[in-house]
Amino acid sequence: MSSYSSGDEAYDSGEPPELELDLGKLMGCASTVLKTKCTAAKKLTRGASHEVFTLQFQEAVTAPKSLAQAGFCCIARFTRGVDDATKSLSEIATARYLKRFTEIPVPEIYYHDLDPGNAVGAPFVLMEMIPGRHLHKLWDKLSLEDKKSSLSQIASVVAQLASLQFDKIGSLDEHGVGPLISPCFDHPKGPFQSVGDYLLSFISTESVESLELKELLHQTREEVEQFLGLTGHAAYLQPPFCLIHADFDGQNMLFLESPDGSGLRLAGLIDFEYAYTGPLHFLYEYPIFIQDVSWSKELYAENAVLRSYFVHAIYEALPTDDARSTFIASMNGKSFAISGFRESFMSVKCSEKTLINSATFYVQELQDEWDQNSLEREWRRRKFRHKCDFLV
Repeated sequence: MSSYSSGDEAYDSGEPPELELDLGKLMGCASTVLKTKCTAAKKLTRGASHEVFTLQFQEAVTAPKSLAQAGFCCIARFTRGVDDATKSLSEIATARYLKRFTEIPVPEIYYHDLDPGNAVGAPFVLMEMIPGRHLHKLWDKLSLEDKKSSLSQIASVVAQLASLQFDKIGSLDEHGVGPLISPCFDHPKGPFQSVGDYLLSFISTESVESLELKELLHQTREEVEQFLGLTGHAAYLQPPFCLIHADFDGQNMLFLESPDGSGLRLAGLIDFEYAYTGPLHFLYEYPIFIQDVSWSKELYAENAVLRSYFVHAIYEALPTDDARSTFIASMNGKSFAISGFRESFMSVKCSEKTLINSATFYVQELQDEWDQNSLEREWRRRKFRHKCDFLV
């Protein structure tokens, strides 16, 4: 869920129009749900998609334990779009699933009313307020040891997500795995039984008008199918599938100083928008903040140390030899065929002109990767810059 649990700052979000809300009705609802009187409602953020308020309550023994631990404060997040109920329900289902089946710190969902015509004035969710600071605000000032400590805790989250097993690819709902919700789709699709069906759903020609784009997507489909024909048997592309956070980055990880002075502690994982069940290959990735970027070359040496450390930490957190073997195979099996496909077709909904450019680049890059002289046409995997350094 988006921008709802930071305890340190609000943001300037371009000043979209304010929602017309009846805060009195909101406070009355919150008082009933949380069994103690809501005494104040203060706006925390206003973004393109959401408005977020902090609610203050009277201290009471009848209130939920998590409310008391948060200083008798909670979050009310309002959704601007009238067509976002399915996405919001999936976010709620994901948070509740993680709360029930893992030890990952996620916010408790107290209540939701997703009816745009409700008495308060907009769809909203009441949830636990998790104190902490976003990791991306802290990262640059941390010592190397503190960065390693943070990565150990993030690795534990990855291992727990890997342990959750599903037989289909899609988005969670109250019944289990439902159709996949993606910013690239006009409506949910699936759920999917295989990685091939999942990937190909992003390059459907069903509503494409451009003959050029149709041909490019047809070529893309052939390249993907050829690649999967050679590598699709790998355990990290096969079921059981795992749960994947769609934006596993520092802005969605909240950290606090440990009371005993032992360093930073992961206080919360937030923002489950577009979270989905999918192949382990898409879970096992380096966080962006330890990847190299051309404008920060001075960090390359440290990033290499941290990437190696992160891989070791995940390896140690996984429970079985089979899980560890699959992890290493996945990290060493990174290729443009999958990673380039995700970047080209699976991030945002694009215009036909942009898709033509993306598909042209993707197809050309893949064709350049094939050894045309090989009798077996063996795939020469193009390794990304950060090949896994840890070998078993």
